[in-house]
Amino acid sequence: MNDPIRTISDEWLARHRDTHQRHPAFGTHRHPYLLDTIGGIAARLTGAEKPSLLDYGCGKGSFLDEMARTGWFRVVRGYDPAVEAFAVRPRQSYDVVLCLDVLDQVEDAFVAAVIADVARFAGRIALFDVITVQTPALAHLQPRSAATWQELIGRGMRLVQSTVRVSSPEEIRAGACPERVVILAEPAMGGLAAGVAQGEVRR
Repeated sequence: MNDPIRTISDEWLARHRDTHQRHPAFGTHRHPYLLDTIGGIAARLTGAEKPSLLDYGCGKGSFLDEMARTGWFRVVRGYDPAVEAFAVRPRQSYDVVLCLDVLDQVEDAFVAAVIADVARFAGRIALFDVITVQTPALAHLQPRSAATWQELIGRGMRLVQSTVRVSSPEEIRAGACPERVVILAEPAMGGLAAGVAQGEVRR
């Protein structure tokens, strides 16, 4: 952990810091459709103590606060180099790492590096949430197909489950991406895959 992987360019970092400062709503996305999945993971990992959670690329920390309020985790931590409050890099691994709406924002040259960085922090399992289609309102993002995201993440971690989620008409009218994929992956050693077919795709 003490030897950080370079995951962003200086230009990207400056641009995103500026965007966060100028747009209060940027980086405050909530993910209600993930609550059942995350709650299930926390329940499966809870033994003598509750698991720990890192929200990698947490933005302004809105979803991190929601995770803290659930009581599912003994520790919740956020990391986002573009937000001053969360810019300090963690120095340990966490049982669960969330990486939500991150890979589709970073530069192409750094996607693999971000996945590798998430894998370093993930003690048991990581959850990735990324968009799969482009819309004019989300032109600043870089979607890939669900299969492509699986391939990229699968190069650095073991795929556990992939679920394609189609947004409701109400969500789309509110500005949501029409489709995204939620991918669970574990580090090469250990993890949480028991009972779930590796690489299983659900819709």
